[in-house]
Amino acid sequence: MSRCPLDACLRLSTIEVPLLVPAAAPLLFALARRHALPDPEEFTYQVLNRVVQERDCWFRSDLPARAWVCGLAMQVAQVHTRPASA
Repeated sequence: MSRCPLDACLRLSTIEVPLLVPAAAPLLFALARRHALPDPEEFTYQVLNRVVQERDCWFRSDLPARAWVCGLAMQVAQVHTRPASA
């Protein structure tokens, strides 16, 4: 069994948000800093929302949870760093 807290959270029968947030937040805030995102809290919220909504995709992906969450985070980061269209 994996020792990754994200893995443990995603394997529960129902995602427990109070467990998911502390498991994922350090990674997500580090990514927000690395990409100089203007609103790290909103970025983290958006990624966690997708994690909860798309968890079934993680099971099918057979990826480690951390890699899968990073993939979602990069998708969200791209949206947050796009210039606003005129």
